Amino acid sequence: MAFRLSRRPSKQYIAFALLCIALFFFVSLNLGKPSTNSYTPPTRPVVVEEETTVEYVKPEDHELLEDIRIDTSREEETAENQRKLIDHKYCGRDNCRFLLPITITEQESKAQMHFRQLAFLSGRLDRTIVLPNVHSSHLGVCRRLPFSFYYSNEWLDNNKKFFNYISLDDFKEWARERAQIAIKPTAQELYVEVNENFHFLDGVQNCMQHYMSFEGRTTKRFVLEDPERSERRQGNYSQILQTAMSDHTLNEGYANGKLTDIPPLDVINLYYDRRFPYIEDVEVQEPLKYSSTWVNIAKGIADSLTPFVAIHWRMERLETLENLVYCAKDLVSQIQKLVADNGMTQYPPLFLLTDYPHLLNASTRTPESMSFKLAELQSAHHEAINYLLENLNITLTTIDRPNQPIPYAELPEKNWNIVPVPANSQPADASVLGIVDKLVAMRAQWFLAGKPGVCAKASSFTLRIMEERRNQKDLQDAGQSLPGDADIRSVAKFFTNEVV
Repeated sequence: MAFRLSRRPSKQYIAFALLCIALFFFVSLNLGKPSTNSYTPPTRPVVVEEETTVEYVKPEDHELLEDIRIDTSREEETAENQRKLIDHKYCGRDNCRFLLPITITEQESKAQMHFRQLAFLSGRLDRTIVLPNVHSSHLGVCRRLPFSFYYSNEWLDNNKKFFNYISLDDFKEWARERAQIAIKPTAQELYVEVNENFHFLDGVQNCMQHYMSFEGRTTKRFVLEDPERSERRQGNYSQILQTAMSDHTLNEGYANGKLTDIPPLDVINLYYDRRFPYIEDVEVQEPLKYSSTWVNIAKGIADSLTPFVAIHWRMERLETLENLVYCAKDLVSQIQKLVADNGMTQYPPLFLLTDYPHLLNASTRTPESMSFKLAELQSAHHEAINYLLENLNITLTTIDRPNQPIPYAELPEKNWNIVPVPANSQPADASVLGIVDKLVAMRAQWFLAGKPGVCAKASSFTLRIMEERRNQKDLQDAGQSLPGDADIRSVAKFFTNEVV
């Protein structure tokens, strides 16, 4: 009997053979090609070169930007790891903690004092101070011009052992990078006020809100009276403010108390209204140095006048206006006495710093103070200035605006000399005249100022000039002055309403 193969198994063998042949050709065609599942080392990301003008203090162990690489394409990197890398890049630590001054009250001389207090306070709070913008003699992050427009970083760098700082531009970049990984910085608004009945901070808009998340955190207000004399204060103000701005205090009431897992507070948005200092460190008392731009302009003006007399006369908000003409007469008398006592044959140049309009009655005139309005000028103000104009040869500054020429044709032909100061910004910030004038007065050989409460309002501006002049005179008397330093012959004298 012949042996017969089954028809069904034959078909199975043929199908299996065809499958093997297909697999053989597929493997052959793909030999030599890299596997799509094989590991390829990631390409080295582009290194961001660190700018040479870094404007924030890094902790001692801060790594270079080149050592921190953020590769958002790597799936194994979690958003939290990305956040830590971003924070480390800008703060040198896994969690950035900022103090953001939305606004600081008072004009430049006192506003910068408040900023210095906040800088030291930020260090005690373990936070980094964000440098506010500047404009119109005020400080706050929503002002037009960068911190460096008014100031140098010298004081900041000299005090880096007390606090860290970051430029506003770098702060914004940090916030943008955090938003890119969908972890916006957490934030809370805090008002520190001197009186609960003062509401002028209520009108200040927070231009930085869109950079942050305020979810779960309501705006808080803290009122602390501010008597000038420390013995009238209840408790240690530095410690009181540290407690008021602490994480523990600000976390109270988070999400109306419904959540116990409270995320870290990244940014305190601060509205700050104080009057007097409370931190006693010697270093905090040293004023900020001004930008070399204004220092050099002022030195040029002073050098062209030397030897000269600087006169500061703040006329705004003086209650006894009837004194002004008598004060003007005493000022002229004191200049005459100075000339006689120093054996001069003619008056030295006289440089006037005043909030009265430097352009007098010209069509483009404005008071030189941000808080002194044209409507507040009275006949007594005009009479006092006219008396000076008739008896002294005065030099003053004004902002040189390219689109608004100085109206020389509308000014007196003699005894009123105008020195233009470049604006260095568009539109111009006229308040830089206060900085330049202050720096010029610091270099004058003699300095006169209106007696507070009689001829002028008490002014931190005047005190700042006197402090710098006294320091320079002490160095000079000790033989420690340097080439280029001012030659101070008299620190200061006051003119009053009694003719000598």
